[in-house]
Amino acid sequence: MALRQVPLKQDYVDKTKLADFGFKQEGQTHVFSTLIMEEAFRVELQVNSEGDLFSRVIDNDLQEDYLPIWVKSASNPYAKKVRAAYQQVIRSFRTSCCKHLPFTSDQMNRINQKIIKRYGDVFDQPFEKGDSYRSFRVAGKWYALVYSLDVSKLVGIPKTKAGQILQVANVKVNAKHLDSFLALDGVYPAYHMSKKSWVTILLDDSLSDAVVWDFFDNSRALVAPSLLSNPNGSDYWIIPANLKYYDIDAEFAASKEILWTQKAGIKAGDYVFIYITAPTKAIRYACKVLEANLQNNGYRNRDGIDYLMRLELLEQYTDDKIPFDIMKVHAVTAVRGPRRMSPQLRAFLAEKEYFKEN
Repeated sequence: MALRQVPLKQDYVDKTKLADFGFKQEGQTHVFSTLIMEEAFRVELQVNSEGDLFSRVIDNDLQEDYLPIWVKSASNPYAKKVRAAYQQVIRSFRTSCCKHLPFTSDQMNRINQKIIKRYGDVFDQPFEKGDSYRSFRVAGKWYALVYSLDVSKLVGIPKTKAGQILQVANVKVNAKHLDSFLALDGVYPAYHMSKKSWVTILLDDSLSDAVVWDFFDNSRALVAPSLLSNPNGSDYWIIPANLKYYDIDAEFAASKEILWTQKAGIKAGDYVFIYITAPTKAIRYACKVLEANLQNNGYRNRDGIDYLMRLELLEQYTDDKIPFDIMKVHAVTAVRGPRRMSPQLRAFLAEKEYFKEN
């Protein structure tokens, strides 16, 4: 009899763990067998190149498939014991060789990884009694609500999809473009949310990952635009400081206002975040530029320093507050010289209330 596929639902096989469990590789397939019920039965497992799991249970006396375990309504006590022993093998496999995926939609799992990498946003469960709902937030506000739905409830769903239970997402859109979005396959008027500014999108690959990402990304910007733009025109900068060459801690300990080498493009009213280089690798100070392009006049005696800027200390952070690992998650992957802060990191600072403009 052919092997039966074992549905893994939200688990996926980590092939790097198969050998430790006891699997042997045969071409593109990994195979495993074990004895159960005092060696009266043999459970065979196979994992194919796609990561799908297949199984069979063989009666060792008859050397043929033991079929009663697949009959769920079977009342035979012995068959129930065999089924329980087989299910324990499957549970052990899932515990040892699988990783759990948070979403039933493969596409949503991919989008979730991109959200984590780009923004560091972690979904939550917004309803105590609705464990299938997951929300993504910025500044405490939803920008995406992901859940499973009988898509027959969506207005305009084609008959070919009617009755299917799929994961979908409610995302915010610019009302000016609503009609053009609704013309896309896989986009429908929002289910149980405002249809004037939200849509429901299918997460079954009806839309490409790039399009789905754009919906999530734009929704995030629409929900909290103040976090992603700077209305007063001030720029945010990150500047590296090497403590081997410059004791900035001592300078700020002596005065909350210091003179710093002028960096191109930085103007009065901008904000400067001072990043302490390796081995610390973290933002330690947040400052405001009070004056820019001041003549050096011998204050700094190093060659090439013609102009200075006056900085006012606004915030001092412990080195575990904004380490480089957090910066990387929010699109700041290097600080080799003065650079503008990414909108993502600015949003993070505002959301965590680490910084407020003066």
